[in-house]
Amino acid sequence: MTKFCDASPEDENKSANVNRVLVRTTKLSTVTIKLYRLMIVIRMGIFMLFFKWRISTALLMMSSLDPQEASTAVGAMCTVSIAGELWFALMWVLDQLPKMQPVRRAVDITALDDSLLPAMDVFVTTADPDKEPPMVTANTILSILAADYPAETLTCYVSDDGGALLTRETIAEAARFAKLWVPFCRKHGIEPRNPEAYFFSTGGPKARAVTRGSDYKGRSWPELARDKRRVRREYEELRLRIDALQAGDMRRRCSMADGRRGTKAEDHAGVVQVLIDPPSSSTPQLGVDASDLVDLSDIDVRVPAVVYMCREKRRGRAHHRKAGAMNALLRASAVLSNAPLILNLDCDHYVNNSQALRAGACLMLDRDDVAFAQFPQRFDGVDPADRYANHNRVFFDCTELGLDGLQGPIYVGTGCVFRRSALYGADPPRWRPHGVASAAAAHNNFGVSTPFLGSVRAAALNHSSPEQRSTTRSSPSWFDDGAAIDGEAAAVVSCGYEDGTAWGRDMGWMYGTVTEDVATGLCLHRRGWRSAYCTTAPDAFRGTVPINLTDRLHQVLRWAAGSLEIFFSRNNALLRPGRLHPLQRVAYLNTTVYPLTSVFLILYCVSPAIPLLSGSASLSMGTPTTSTSSATYIAFLAALMLTLAMVAVLEVRWSGVTLGEWWRNQQFWMVSATSAYLAAVVQVALKVAAGKEISFKLTCKPKPAARSGAAGVKESLFAELYAVRWTVLMVPAAAALAVNVVSMAASIEGGRWRNGPAAVLALAFNAWVVMHLYPFALGLIGRWSKTAPLLLLVALLFTIRLLCFVLHLHML
Repeated sequence: MTKFCDASPEDENKSANVNRVLVRTTKLSTVTIKLYRLMIVIRMGIFMLFFKWRISTALLMMSSLDPQEASTAVGAMCTVSIAGELWFALMWVLDQLPKMQPVRRAVDITALDDSLLPAMDVFVTTADPDKEPPMVTANTILSILAADYPAETLTCYVSDDGGALLTRETIAEAARFAKLWVPFCRKHGIEPRNPEAYFFSTGGPKARAVTRGSDYKGRSWPELARDKRRVRREYEELRLRIDALQAGDMRRRCSMADGRRGTKAEDHAGVVQVLIDPPSSSTPQLGVDASDLVDLSDIDVRVPAVVYMCREKRRGRAHHRKAGAMNALLRASAVLSNAPLILNLDCDHYVNNSQALRAGACLMLDRDDVAFAQFPQRFDGVDPADRYANHNRVFFDCTELGLDGLQGPIYVGTGCVFRRSALYGADPPRWRPHGVASAAAAHNNFGVSTPFLGSVRAAALNHSSPEQRSTTRSSPSWFDDGAAIDGEAAAVVSCGYEDGTAWGRDMGWMYGTVTEDVATGLCLHRRGWRSAYCTTAPDAFRGTVPINLTDRLHQVLRWAAGSLEIFFSRNNALLRPGRLHPLQRVAYLNTTVYPLTSVFLILYCVSPAIPLLSGSASLSMGTPTTSTSSATYIAFLAALMLTLAMVAVLEVRWSGVTLGEWWRNQQFWMVSATSAYLAAVVQVALKVAAGKEISFKLTCKPKPAARSGAAGVKESLFAELYAVRWTVLMVPAAAALAVNVVSMAASIEGGRWRNGPAAVLALAFNAWVVMHLYPFALGLIGRWSKTAPLLLLVALLFTIRLLCFVLHLHML
């Protein structure tokens, strides 16, 4: 195997000449931001006045109750109601405070010469070829290899955590096709450089070509059309070969009944295999005239290195899910390429903008205390209405952007560029005594591999001070042959390598939670590191998301349970000391406790059932019963809702999020809080009380859509949206929806809404819940949700009348 190149003294000295104006940071100190901050302060003041009145009124009401009027039940209801309102107010404050200092960063990619670009290792993770289609993984790898980044400084590592032969063969096929695809992309400057998205754009961005003269190396535009047809034909053959591999793998698994060792996803040996060797030099290697396919005579045909890795897994040993795979990648890449920067991508997140890697490198070089640069997640294949808020623009374009003005955005698992030395547990330069990296001092925490320890030493010294930063490869120099490299790389991915070390506790990706991304970012911020938020046009990376309601709820369940796990772990943002900015600590506290909101919210949503069952309006949660108290309550509520609306309008104005996206986010928050969040609270409670581990369900990645015409593509693309797959997660939300619909029917049919302001407010609350759960109702209807709205309205009115008739019979 070809040895990975080492850094030269000349290259290391180039870092001193890096242009410091790589990133321009602008504070959003406009009138909109100032009004936004003012409205937050006003609303917090209204909260304090409201709760002072609310508590005093509740105490007065309970003291004046007749002992025979079920004062215990009324007191309990008032206590729960006030506690819920206090919790909702607290969560709103925790969400808004960290977003009051947003900044925008503009990256100047042209300010950094190719010779100064740091080496970068790209980590791609996959675990199950049944749920993560191999063709999707192959397209992601091809987009990485074709990125606009020097081939000699880029290495793509693919982690196959399931140890599937199908995945390895697929990656090998993609590596062979890359020798044609990468030069083709360089010749014509095409975008995006994912073959599937470029040739058959269905639910994602339109294929585009770079028209700048310096980027187009063809002789004429007709040559692009001719080369495109030929490369597309080769890509179609690649698809057929991978489909044949899948069919053969299915037959092989069906015929295997003995369960031999090494064939199971949780029991297989470790493998590190270099599929494409790194370029032998930094000098461009021009291709030859291949008139029968594509003329590459003037094109650099070098392809970045590709390494396949499968860590060893044995039954009975903890493997720590994705975090364990990422740490194995971190060690294997250290003994092979040891690049100072690391980009991690999920197998379904491809490079949509070939300049994205350069943008991430600029952010890392601009400041030496930035541990990671987070890109927003953008997705293909989402329905036009974004029924289940898959784009999540409020979080990425508002929350993450707001945190960039503090210590930095939260790490969200994919599309993130890391500094290797930060992952080794090193402190940022300003916190290091005498500029020495702390990570190099505790070798016993890293394991017993001498070559790996040497790579850690090199990474730590390269970042010991701004003047000593290395922007090139720093691979260990004591390897004399490829066999030694293979042996050391395989050794550091063995299942017993981490025994007695600090992996997953003080370095690498954190263990103990299914949301290792949030925990890892929290640990880096706690050490004093910063992070940066990077947006590009077009989008840097694009991925896929589940658009079926059941799959989406399971995804949200995993996130919520993992976040709550962090709150009850040693990484608690509230109690554990560290170098966190106070508002950054508030942001992490909000990120880890938000699922608890479901406990109070579900009580509020089902509370309209209490008067229906008991016949006593005094036992309902919410407004007081006297007319004076009700008027005051309504006045406070109107003020709170008005300020909430103003904050929302100002928020979407400075963040660029539309009101429709903000409203869709609010709707799905209600759907999640009444279903997945509640299940997450139960799961974590069982883990804390009984030690029951949280089950992990891998999200299924959608397969590429069939190409049978535009109508057929659209039908197949959104078929999952209308599929109804019942799950227990839907039970609480369905109950809340049914209760509020019945309560509305009873109030309208019985004329209760005429009984004063409290009755009108109760009816408005029912309508508020139903409006928020409307996407959930569409998910339960399934394909009927595509029917004309008039028919749905008629069906709803018929249902309400039927419910009213049943209630009338019940009251007789």
